[in-house]
Amino acid sequence: MTEKTATRGLIIEAVIDCIEKYGIDKVTTRRIAEQAGTNIASINYYFRSKDELVAAALTMTINHMLEDVEAILADPNEPYQTILETFFLYLLDGVMRFPGVSIAHLYSSIMDKQYDTPGGRGIVKAFNLLVERTAREYPQHNKEELQLLLSQIMYSIMFNMLAPNFLPVEQRYQLTSSANAKNLAGYYTKISLRMMEKN
Repeated sequence: MTEKTATRGLIIEAVIDCIEKYGIDKVTTRRIAEQAGTNIASINYYFRSKDELVAAALTMTINHMLEDVEAILADPNEPYQTILETFFLYLLDGVMRFPGVSIAHLYSSIMDKQYDTPGGRGIVKAFNLLVERTAREYPQHNKEELQLLLSQIMYSIMFNMLAPNFLPVEQRYQLTSSANAKNLAGYYTKISLRMMEKN
């Protein structure tokens, strides 16, 4: 790895840390420089603007998410129920571990109705991969109905990204621990399978 590549990586990691500490709307170049242990001139050398830098960080994190999701959904050795629960748990665990980045991926979609962002495209791609995997598992079902069912679960997960524990639900389903995230992933899996197997 060259020094230039290492420095760029350090700056991008600083952006992610700043998003987690301050929120996407309060990230500044000065804060990024402080977090990276560098100066603003160095950041400007590697990235033309703060927007370009933030986009690079969000693109990197969403690409990592997609790599993991693709691996989960493509696993030929696991039963579909396990794959589905693992997929939901992966997303919910990400919400808990990286709440700032989770919100950042949806920020432009919610605030500006801009869906063609790295986060927006990544979430839609993850959803489409889930629908395709599910359609292969349940070929007897209408694909549009599977999309609708799975979209309701995904909307629920995305709302948890934006406002975790906003609605009063049983403690065991609140995103406050890994055990609770597993409970919620199991519940989403159970209701999904129940709906798919009913028809």
